[in-house]
Formats: sequence, C-alpha cells, structure tokens
Amino acid sequence: MKEKKVTINSLLMTATSVGLVEDNTQLARDIREKLALSEETNVVLEARNGLELLELLAKGPIPQVVLMDIGMPGMDGIEATKLAKQKYPDLKIVMLTVMDNEQKLFEALQAGASGYLLKDARPHHLLNAIGEVLEGSLPLSPSLANMVLNYLLEKEPRRKPPLPGTENLTRREMEVLELLKQGSTVKQIAAQLFISDKTVRKHIEHIYEKLQIHSRTKL
Repeated sequence: MKEKKVTINSLLMTATSVGLVEDNTQLARDIREKLALSEETNVVLEARNGLELLELLAKGPIPQVVLMDIGMPGMDGIEATKLAKQKYPDLKIVMLTVMDNEQKLFEALQAGASGYLLKDARPHHLLNAIGEVLEGSLPLSPSLANMVLNYLLEKEPRRKPPLPGTENLTRREMEVLELLKQGSTVKQIAAQLFISDKTVRKHIEHIYEKLQIHSRTKL
C-alpha cells in the first residue's frame, strides 16, 4: 500500500488561519512568537492598521480568526471590526489591548468582536482564546472578566449600562462570570458546574445580552 505523502500545504490546511493587525513591530513579533508555539495556528495575514486589513481581506486569503489591535493610526480596530464584519460576517475577530478599558471593551463587542484579550496574555490563554472563538464562545482575559463583573455589581446610577432594559444576572450566570474571571475555559466551567459546553455558551450569551452587547458570534 502506497504511503500517503504529507506536504507542508496539507499541514497548513489543518491549522487555524490567523490574521494579525498590530502597528507596533515589537508587539507584533511577540504575538507571532506566542502563536508559533502551536502547530495548530498559521499566520496568513499581517496588517499595520484597519485600512490595510480591509485591503488585504479584499485580496485574500481570508483568515478564520483576526487578532486586532484597538489603537492604531489611520483606522482603529473598532472601526475596522465594524467594517470587516459587515463584509465578512463569519470572520472571527478578537481584540487585543494593552490595558483594561471598560468603554473600549463594550464598543469593540458592539462592533462585532468575538472576544477581548490583553496583549500580555500568556501563550496558552491566547491559543485557547482562538480555539474558543471558533467553537462559538466569547473569550475574555480574566482581568477583563473581572472588570465586567465589577461593572455589573456597581450600584451607582452613572455606572449602570447605558442602554435601557438591563436585567440582573441569575445566580448561574454570576457563577459562570466568576469562573471566567478566574481564567477558566468553557470546558473547565462546564466540568465544574456539571453542565454542558453548550449550556455554558448560552449563559455567556445571556450575560452579554444583559450588557446590551449583541455579539454577531453564533453560539
């Protein structure tokens, strides 16, 4: 029996194609090095700002996941996310930032981002986030999940979510958010709460709905 030849192209086809949008050369290199630790990711697109991303997407190939900086010259990550999602609704975009920023978090998710991570996230957190977003989850860095939790628990009127109709979280949703804050993945949360992955994702979807964030990610 003839042995099947495994080529570089066939290996790349099994890897998750990733786009990287970052204007800082050093930070872009750091992120590439983290991604290179896994054979399951392959960077197929790199851009320095939102305008360049849109130009490259029009030429192809279109990656499965884009890691997007927020603050960039020319066109920032939030505007680029909004325009990219309008043209490529199935594209998964994870925002990368150097600091916790409550308002930017909500703006990014409202624009259609599928997740929001800090740039100093450990390699396994970054790689897990890529896997989670492809499975339909909405990854957050633990510190950002903590920020959302504090935001929801704040009682001052000026700190309430800006849109009407916000509901209180259920006990189970608070448990899920607390575990996200601790850095747990969807699978880990499901195991700890004795529920399915699908149920965890549904709880996450409800949390975002109550923040008036209508993610375009289909859970």
